[in-house]
Amino acid sequence: MRNVDRHQLIGISLTSMSSLSLEIVLTRIFSVTMGYHFAFLAISLALMGSAMAGVILYFFPQLTRPKHVQRWICLAALTQALSIPLTFLLYLRIPLQATLDDAVLLQQSLWMALICVDLTLPFFASGLTLSLAISAWSEKAGRVYWADLTGASLGCLLSIIALENLGGAGAVLAVAVGAALAGLTFTLKLKRLQTLSLLIAVTLLGLILGNARWNWITISANRSGVEEAHRLHEHWNAHSRVTVYDIAHYPFFWSVDINYWNKTIEQGRFLNHALLLIDAVAGTPIQEFRGHLDEVEFLHYDLTSFAYHLIKQPQTLVIGPGGGRDVLAALASGAPHVTAVEVNPAVIAAVRGPFADFSGHLYERPDVTVVVDDARGYITRSPDRYDIIQASLIDTWASGGSGAFALSENSLYTVEAFRTYYDHLTDRGILTVSRWYLTERPAETLRLISTGLAGWASAGVTDPQRHVAVVARPNLSGESEGMATTLFKRTPFTQREVTLLKEKAEHLGFVVLYAPGLLDQDPPVEAQNEAQDEGQNEVSRFVTAENRRDFISTYPLDISPATDDRPFFFNLVRFGDFWDMSLSTSGVYRASVEAILILAVVLGVTVGMGVLFILLPLWLGARRRGLARPSGGLLAYFGMLGAAFMLVEIPTIQRLTVYLGRPIYSLAIVLFSILIFSGLGSLWIGRRSYERLSRLLRHLFPLLVAMVILHATAGVWLLEITIGQPFTTRLAVTMALLAPLGFLMGIPFPLGMRWAGTHRPGVVPWLWGVNGTLSVLGSALSIALAIHVGLRATLLVSAGLYGLAGLLLTQETNREHKHQSI
Repeated sequence: MRNVDRHQLIGISLTSMSSLSLEIVLTRIFSVTMGYHFAFLAISLALMGSAMAGVILYFFPQLTRPKHVQRWICLAALTQALSIPLTFLLYLRIPLQATLDDAVLLQQSLWMALICVDLTLPFFASGLTLSLAISAWSEKAGRVYWADLTGASLGCLLSIIALENLGGAGAVLAVAVGAALAGLTFTLKLKRLQTLSLLIAVTLLGLILGNARWNWITISANRSGVEEAHRLHEHWNAHSRVTVYDIAHYPFFWSVDINYWNKTIEQGRFLNHALLLIDAVAGTPIQEFRGHLDEVEFLHYDLTSFAYHLIKQPQTLVIGPGGGRDVLAALASGAPHVTAVEVNPAVIAAVRGPFADFSGHLYERPDVTVVVDDARGYITRSPDRYDIIQASLIDTWASGGSGAFALSENSLYTVEAFRTYYDHLTDRGILTVSRWYLTERPAETLRLISTGLAGWASAGVTDPQRHVAVVARPNLSGESEGMATTLFKRTPFTQREVTLLKEKAEHLGFVVLYAPGLLDQDPPVEAQNEAQDEGQNEVSRFVTAENRRDFISTYPLDISPATDDRPFFFNLVRFGDFWDMSLSTSGVYRASVEAILILAVVLGVTVGMGVLFILLPLWLGARRRGLARPSGGLLAYFGMLGAAFMLVEIPTIQRLTVYLGRPIYSLAIVLFSILIFSGLGSLWIGRRSYERLSRLLRHLFPLLVAMVILHATAGVWLLEITIGQPFTTRLAVTMALLAPLGFLMGIPFPLGMRWAGTHRPGVVPWLWGVNGTLSVLGSALSIALAIHVGLRATLLVSAGLYGLAGLLLTQETNREHKHQSI
């Protein structure tokens, strides 16, 4: 079957659209039900299922015969449509507890294996559909691959629309409808299967409407085996799931002196609050507010509000206001106006919508301006300067553009970000950042300080240690962590300011870990134990160290300054620290260990699956069944293409998050652009005559390598000089940057498939499987490389892989040419 009809191309696009939509939707659901670092699993399942389909076709080549292939393509598409809701419902009943508790580790590993087998089935079915199409129409591989990539690009948009309007479960059902429509499209010439296809599509559509009306399918976040509390509100979007729970009748403080806490409770000087959770983990309170600021005066005495004791009537910008507590604290502390920048629109919608009366219509007040945007990008583009820029415990613990390490990858905590904050402070201005503080090993506090000092130094500050002060409430008995607020001042702290800082800290029961000129003064209050004294000494020793680089290099954890090229501030644990039991007492460090171990597990599983489904089948198929055997060079070519593609895609998503303003913009626009332009590249190469391919080969890969290198170097410069432009301009720059890169990246795969379909037709499904398997490895490898060597180096590695792939294909074509000549 050589010719591919238009309706068949539409079916291919719908299949690919459904597959990628399911992949993105599952990253959101995994983040809620298992944890943010398990979001990475969805990518692995999608690619592995596709690779397994290629291996199956290798062993059953009769499925690709012209008289059978159309029927099998249709059945595979319908199987995908049916398997999506069925496997999802089974997944929701699997009692996985995503912890590293040794007592349940084996049991949970078995449950995880069942999840992998279960949710791989829909991707296996879609992979079977696409690999059958590639095999059946290998001479039209360019058009087939164009339809595949175009559908995938549309899947990015479908997933966002479905999550926003239908929620997690509804989005899964919507994806299944898309797969059913693909099956219906494939049956246009198969009358016997048309009725079945139509019945499946109508049934799934009915399930969507019924679930929207009666909420049949509930997604619970029972990570610890404990059922969720009663929800007052729930909303899904592509950024996270936002839920609000029952009203709490006690004062909410991030960190306050215990005596003040008890006094507040006794006097009843507080209002109630509701708990808003992002992906069931990251919490932010919605404070009850009746419009009178004196009623929320107690917020002024939290450690996160300490900067307001030093500056009167500050013009304030709050990064990540969440439920509005920091905004209320600023107003109660005398701020005449507060600008609140929140990246997640669902959070603002909850406060402005169902909880508007409860919150006193806080976000509609004339002295509050709310902006839905990435704070880093907003501040960069803003012409304003502020007396206080506040960031209190800003981390969502939710999966984002880059999957597993969304928590670690945070552009708010980099040297370049701190330089931006410095540029937008007034002369008396202070950047106040509150983070968790572990007394015995305050690595997070130290990394925050090292990043801030480097940012101030990059702004031209000659003695940055005179611009920083650290105030903490160390952990109390029974707590693993306390909290520290680090103050970065645009101008040096004066002696008067330091004296005031010390007096206010002692009055509120806090400890000054460091302030300029306090080294020779009295130690902390007598109530602090020896471990707390050591923590104070460690912070002050680091700030005043003659050679901070030596201090950083010898410290047990990674406290080096985070940069835009390595924006993994929260990844504090090096590989050598995995088995350090002292870290198990800290939730922050434990999460970092868990995320790295998940990455290691993915890499290990990928290698194991590669051996099981590539090397072993190749050996058995070639030696026992006499099947066609691809050369090592051809296998390596398609494997390198899969890895290199991911090594470009994932770092690009990470880098463009700040530039475009919101993580979801980066995810959707980057995926859409790369896929749509790659599809155009595939379509273009498919129209070239076979005789011209050898001439194109000599120029394609050198040009592609040069483009990736240009993207890694000059592309950064282009983003930096245009980040202050309006969104439409930045969108145009992004598309212009990705268009030639995506176009060239879309050519090598169909080019190789077309050559293999002509000279090695029996191995085409196998090459599809190898490409998918190495894509899994490439997605995990891109994260590992970005953490340890940076985003730019990761892109350069991809350029090297594309260069090697070009050499391998050139050798294959030359070898075939010599063989034909003989």
